[in-house]
Amino acid sequence: MNSLSRRIGAGVAGGAIAAAVAVYAAPQAGATVDSVSVSGSDPYTINTQYTLTAALSGAGIGLLVYWTDNGNTLTPAGKVPWPVGSSTLNWTPTTAGQHLITASQGGNVKTIVVNVVDPANPGGGTTPPTGGTGGSAGTGSASGLLGGLLGGLTGSAGS
Repeated sequence: MNSLSRRIGAGVAGGAIAAAVAVYAAPQAGATVDSVSVSGSDPYTINTQYTLTAALSGAGIGLLVYWTDNGNTLTPAGKVPWPVGSSTLNWTPTTAGQHLITASQGGNVKTIVVNVVDPANPGGGTTPPTGGTGGSAGTGSASGLLGGLLGGLTGSAGS
């Protein structure tokens, strides 16, 4: 009977480990950032607070959400999505120009482009963002490239 107890104990322990690995690995694969939006409307202005919102879905809906602005982190420790299916963050841009706002969760990333103006300098602040790391998903350099291309196109329109 002692041998039977050991086999049962080993089976239960092995099953618990397998279940823990499945629970740990599965949510990251199923996390989805469906959309990213910003409250208010154009023109967005510096020193004004807006609310960033990410709509979330998938099995990893409870994973931390990481926010960046032009590759610079806004949430170093991540943000717990609350209410379930949503992550919000207050954001006050302090620089004019193009801002690439990115929300990432479990390796899934969505980005929105927000153009911010300085009312005291309406013609200025159109410099495109420089490249950044964009978090663990590695999209910051691609976003920086896209921002540079878009900024270059807009900058050449008046030439």
